[in-house]
Amino acid sequence: MVDQEGGSAPNLSRVLSDIASGCPVPCYLLFGEEEFLVKTAREKLLNALLPPGERDLNLFSLDGETAEAGQIAATLMTPPLLPGRKVVLVEGTPLLQSKKTLPDLEKSVREHLDRNPGRAIRDFLLLLHLAGWHLEDLAADGWKKISAEEWNRTIGGEGAAEREAWLPRILDACLARGRDAVQGAEATEPLEAVLREGLPEGNHLILTAEAVDKRKRLFQAIAKFGVALEFSPVKGEAKQKQRLQDVVREKIAQSGKKLTPKAWFALGEKTGFQLRATTSALDTLLTYVGDKVTVDEADVEAAVGKTREGTVFALTAALDRKDGREALFVLKDLFDQGVNPLVILAVTAREIRNLIHARLLIDSGRFAEIEREPDYGRFQKQIYPEIKSVLGVAGKKEGGLAGQHPYVVYQALKNARRFTAETLVDALEALAEMDLAFKSTPRDPALALERFVLRFCA
Repeated sequence: MVDQEGGSAPNLSRVLSDIASGCPVPCYLLFGEEEFLVKTAREKLLNALLPPGERDLNLFSLDGETAEAGQIAATLMTPPLLPGRKVVLVEGTPLLQSKKTLPDLEKSVREHLDRNPGRAIRDFLLLLHLAGWHLEDLAADGWKKISAEEWNRTIGGEGAAEREAWLPRILDACLARGRDAVQGAEATEPLEAVLREGLPEGNHLILTAEAVDKRKRLFQAIAKFGVALEFSPVKGEAKQKQRLQDVVREKIAQSGKKLTPKAWFALGEKTGFQLRATTSALDTLLTYVGDKVTVDEADVEAAVGKTREGTVFALTAALDRKDGREALFVLKDLFDQGVNPLVILAVTAREIRNLIHARLLIDSGRFAEIEREPDYGRFQKQIYPEIKSVLGVAGKKEGGLAGQHPYVVYQALKNARRFTAETLVDALEALAEMDLAFKSTPRDPALALERFVLRFCA
């Protein structure tokens, strides 16, 4: 079954309802350019098929960039380690792409080259693979040997006229990172056979992809024996805002809170009414207000910040999540706005210090409630006063977490779980070295900070 999602995603709702009724299908494919909606659907499917408490041994995640069809098929045919459902998750698979998707790949490379180089490199290598070209042949101006007519005939469209602006840069990026081949975009017969013959009882496959060729046999097998859901951008500003409102309304309803009209407008203004940015900011906002039921404009100003996505706050939030892709995008936005690199460095260092203090607090074992990951309301009322008392020194506030807003402490404790104390200390030392270099040498701040982001989020 192939469905194209609308603004409120009714087809996804139907799929989830079928799972709740005990009628899941063997395979689910989620694809399209709306990355946030694909990720949201993936999480909803996972929750429906395999609740978080059952995932330790029965959820198998494979790297879509490298997982071949045979590996996916073999993993699917292996019984679960514990009785019950088993889910194999493959994100960002290229198995459904073909020469038909080359125009989409070319567009993706151009769009992501600056804000997400890793994604651009991956898509470019796949483009080369599908086009039958080799990186070494195109390097060192070798690409100029491919005439504009041949380029347009192979890729599709009229992109040859613009390739000089981006092609040399992506070639240099691939060579600099030692990437010269793409895996996973090979024969799909093993996976097709498994879908035709049937998976073991209780085993399920979730695939995500950006672009697919619906003519491929694998896609047709998924559509026949499973469900394929497409999440495409809607046309027109009004429809885009309506889709965003539907998503926000759903998240607000699930939280049991209300968002005033002025708060909604303020939130949209700060995020440009972009789907991913707005929903990310909304998560922060809902956590910030705690037990408060009605969220107003003042809450938005306090929790989200005073500028759009390209803020230092957005950068530290992405680093906290180890979201390298988002962090690089926001970092570029900051430089485009003319933000001083030393300001970025100082705020990032402050955030790392908060994480170090939080990590040490967790490792001390002095607060058992922290390990239970309480909600913000309970943390603010019961745990924060105790932490503040323990970290206080002679009636004065100690530097670090003790003098911070309880929400900042709560977030630091939650985010610090993703890092070891050693990793955080190493990161702080790296920032100190950068600070000295920025002030004493002609070192490129943008390049240095980009490298720091990649290492920190790895």
